[in-house]
Amino acid sequence: MSNQAHIISVIPVYNGERFLRATLDSLATQTLQPDRVVVLDDASTDGTAELVEAYESLDCELIRSQQNEGLFHNFNKALGYATECDYLHYICADDMLLPEFMERMTDALKDADAPSFSYCLPEFVDKDGNRLESPEQKKTHPRAVSANALLAQHSECDSLMLGGVIIKTLGQTCPIQFRTDMPHAADCIFYSDLTKLCKQRVAVSEVLLQIRRHPFSMTKRNEENIKSWVIDEWEAIQHAFGLMEQAVLPRWLRRQKLRCLFAARSRVKMQQMADEKPDHVLRIYESARPRVPWLHWQLGTITVFFRDLLFGSSLKKEQWQ
Repeated sequence: MSNQAHIISVIPVYNGERFLRATLDSLATQTLQPDRVVVLDDASTDGTAELVEAYESLDCELIRSQQNEGLFHNFNKALGYATECDYLHYICADDMLLPEFMERMTDALKDADAPSFSYCLPEFVDKDGNRLESPEQKKTHPRAVSANALLAQHSECDSLMLGGVIIKTLGQTCPIQFRTDMPHAADCIFYSDLTKLCKQRVAVSEVLLQIRRHPFSMTKRNEENIKSWVIDEWEAIQHAFGLMEQAVLPRWLRRQKLRCLFAARSRVKMQQMADEKPDHVLRIYESARPRVPWLHWQLGTITVFFRDLLFGSSLKKEQWQ
């Protein structure tokens, strides 16, 4: 009889004591329980390890690193469990699953060959778990998504969410890893590569994951690193675009669209920093502007201006407080 687990859920964490219990609780209340829950502690200096050791609702495996290696080094360790299970799941230590996540996501892949993955819709909550944003849901059956369609989504910086994906491995090694030199965009590049390599990609059009926005998150900290926040995003856009298969004219049109999109996103970043860190505005401009032609930069600027004029500011700083 095989000792291979059906589902392994891995939580890479560094100093996650503040929110980790809620993440563990969300795993403990799944209608389909994972066979193993592994917490990869990246040399935390708070009470993360003690919290996991004292947690009683799940039998957690705590693996502690001797030195801090970084978020995506730790996620690559999580990928190493692919050979020990049929389905591999991983989640950040500040996010939460809704109770039917495991059941709905694995059921969507029951007829899929390995490697394949399913992904769900996320909603966003604040540091206290109060809902901030939730997408409109249309109750539909899980549907197969083409590689090109998902790569188009990634090329527009609408990446899949860590925690909202389950990979059907059937004991096979994960064919790719996260880049460790891109703290802001490594997940987008990873999911672009996974999209291209997997045999099937299945969308579960239900909110089954809650992403927490708070001032201690990696996303918020990346604002201090202009390279990771701006240039890495441009590289992720280009990477997803490069993997797409398109005819000459549609490909040319998409290239122009993505240049304008990057310009617009950079302008929004400049707006975001204008009040609290005005010195960052020039640094963002100097990083982003050389990546796109003058016309595309102007079109992106105009787009942000009219969107703010017609629909109000796109900034939602209070969500991160």
